[in-house]
Amino acid sequence: MKSSSELFPVTLARADNLAGFTDDVYLVKHNLDKDRSVEVAVTHLSPGSYETSPARDGRRPPVVLLHGSFTNRSFWLTADGEGLAAWLVRQGFDVWLMEQRGHGLSPRNNDYTGNTSQQYACYDVPAVNDFVCEKTGEYPAWIGHSLGGVVLATAIAAGKLRPDNCAGVMSFGAQILKRPWYLWMPLGSLSLRTLMSLKGELDGRKIGIGPENEPAGIVNEYLARQAIFGKWQLENIKQPLLPAWRQANVPLRMFAGAGDRIDPASCCRRFYEHYGSDAGIEVAKSMTLLGVENGFSEDYDHLGMVISPAARDEVWPLVANWLGDLVALPGAPVATSEPEPAEY
Repeated sequence: MKSSSELFPVTLARADNLAGFTDDVYLVKHNLDKDRSVEVAVTHLSPGSYETSPARDGRRPPVVLLHGSFTNRSFWLTADGEGLAAWLVRQGFDVWLMEQRGHGLSPRNNDYTGNTSQQYACYDVPAVNDFVCEKTGEYPAWIGHSLGGVVLATAIAAGKLRPDNCAGVMSFGAQILKRPWYLWMPLGSLSLRTLMSLKGELDGRKIGIGPENEPAGIVNEYLARQAIFGKWQLENIKQPLLPAWRQANVPLRMFAGAGDRIDPASCCRRFYEHYGSDAGIEVAKSMTLLGVENGFSEDYDHLGMVISPAARDEVWPLVANWLGDLVALPGAPVATSEPEPAEY
């Protein structure tokens, strides 16, 4: 079967119709990770024959949506063709959805339990970014929720998303600064990591968080980073990422929920203030607190800031406005190199 990409093997796994939309699902096998079984599902959602979306004017970049933990593309796109992804298509945007390894339509890789957000950020996101650029001829913008936003922030700090390959990044409820008190206790983080390694994965349905599982690697990465002596860094080379975050200059739009107890607005604000502070130039960035004090109808919580009926009326238009202000920059992706895979 001929690959759908000249960069790496890509399979068109499904071409379907979803509530009037064309729903094309690709499996990107970038071969960058040491686990060569990794395939990442990327959906291209576009108007079908029954849709009357505005024609794309070529001035706005394509947009890639990346979900958070314990969920999949359904966070952005419901089975009946609703959600932010479908709404953006109806506004005339070129919409793509990436699903993390083992989530949704992305198959589980051989070392599924060892997956980390660093791998997502350093291997999967750059490959999908190149693929979307190849298919559209434009550098995409990215939107991430929660863990998805952290993955995108890591990709920026690691130099994988830059102004010369990315139109901009938006995040909802994403930060790396909150340190839960129970991880400050002696051996607290180590004990939990040992338990997770034995368990292998965490079932989101059993604990009432979401429809997907998360591997031990993701959970343990979080526990190690948020422990009292933990750092946000590339673990394989012990490279701190906060200094690089301070020097970054990719256009950034952040949202924080005033009622968010998972990623509190105060932590999101501190994370935002670090961004570009040492860049030496004026960085295009902005942040909005989604709460009553700023004129919104409610203090949005972690999920409601994206998927509630109120968000559709109050938040989604802000997303479209920001995306509409970005300039679509043409780009010709270079075949992704195959560096020596990092050791974890």
